[in-house]
Amino acid sequence: MTSRGNEYRPRAKVCFGAAHATENEQTRAALLQLAEDWLRMAENYDLPAPAEQAQEQQVQPKDDDKNK
Repeated sequence: MTSRGNEYRPRAKVCFGAAHATENEQTRAALLQLAEDWLRMAENYDLPAPAEQAQEQQVQPKDDDKNK
Protein backbone atom coordinates (compact mmCIF):
# COMPACT_ATOMS: atom_id res chain seq x y z
CA MET A 1 0.00 0.00 0.00
CA THR A 2 1.32 3.40 -0.95
CA SER A 3 1.40 6.10 1.70
CA ARG A 4 -0.29 9.40 1.06
CA GLY A 5 3.11 11.08 1.24
CA ASN A 6 4.27 8.96 -1.68
CA GLU A 7 1.11 9.87 -3.60
CA TYR A 8 1.58 13.61 -3.03
CA ARG A 9 5.23 13.88 -4.09
CA PRO A 10 4.55 13.13 -7.78
CA ARG A 11 1.82 15.79 -7.73
CA ALA A 12 4.36 18.29 -6.43
CA LYS A 13 6.79 17.26 -9.17
CA VAL A 14 4.15 17.88 -11.84
CA CYS A 15 3.47 21.33 -10.39
CA PHE A 16 7.19 22.18 -10.32
CA GLY A 17 7.53 21.04 -13.94
CA ALA A 18 4.54 23.08 -15.06
CA ALA A 19 5.83 26.11 -13.17
CA HIS A 20 9.17 25.97 -14.93
CA ALA A 21 7.46 25.50 -18.31
CA THR A 22 5.18 28.53 -18.08
CA GLU A 23 6.17 32.07 -18.95
CA ASN A 24 3.34 33.69 -16.99
CA GLU A 25 4.71 34.93 -13.66
CA GLN A 26 1.39 34.69 -11.80
CA THR A 27 0.81 31.16 -13.02
CA ARG A 28 4.38 30.20 -12.13
CA ALA A 29 3.99 31.59 -8.61
CA ALA A 30 0.68 29.77 -8.11
CA LEU A 31 2.13 26.47 -9.35
CA LEU A 32 5.20 26.80 -7.14
CA GLN A 33 2.98 27.49 -4.14
CA LEU A 34 0.84 24.48 -4.98
CA ALA A 35 3.94 22.28 -5.34
CA GLU A 36 5.21 23.43 -1.94
CA ASP A 37 1.80 22.68 -0.43
CA TRP A 38 1.86 19.14 -1.86
CA LEU A 39 5.35 18.59 -0.42
CA ARG A 40 4.30 19.93 2.98
CA MET A 41 1.32 17.58 3.03
CA ALA A 42 3.55 14.66 2.04
CA GLU A 43 5.94 15.45 4.89
CA ASN A 44 3.04 15.69 7.35
CA TYR A 45 1.80 12.24 6.34
CA ASP A 46 5.30 10.85 6.83
CA LEU A 47 5.39 12.03 10.46
CA PRO A 48 4.13 9.62 13.11
CA ALA A 49 0.71 10.37 14.56
CA PRO A 50 0.76 12.28 17.90
CA ALA A 51 -0.20 9.09 19.81
CA GLU A 52 2.69 7.24 18.17
CA GLN A 53 5.09 10.08 19.02
CA ALA A 54 4.05 10.02 22.68
CA GLN A 55 4.49 6.27 22.79
CA GLU A 56 7.97 6.51 21.26
CA GLN A 57 8.99 9.18 23.77
CA GLN A 58 8.06 7.14 26.83
CA VAL A 59 11.17 6.12 28.71
CA GLN A 60 11.32 2.48 29.63
CA PRO A 61 12.93 1.67 32.99
CA LYS A 62 16.22 -0.19 32.91
CA ASP A 63 16.44 -3.60 34.55
CA ASP A 64 18.59 -2.05 37.32
CA ASP A 65 15.83 0.48 38.11
CA LYS A 66 13.23 -2.28 38.54
CA ASN A 67 15.17 -3.84 41.41
CA LYS A 68 15.31 -0.64 43.51
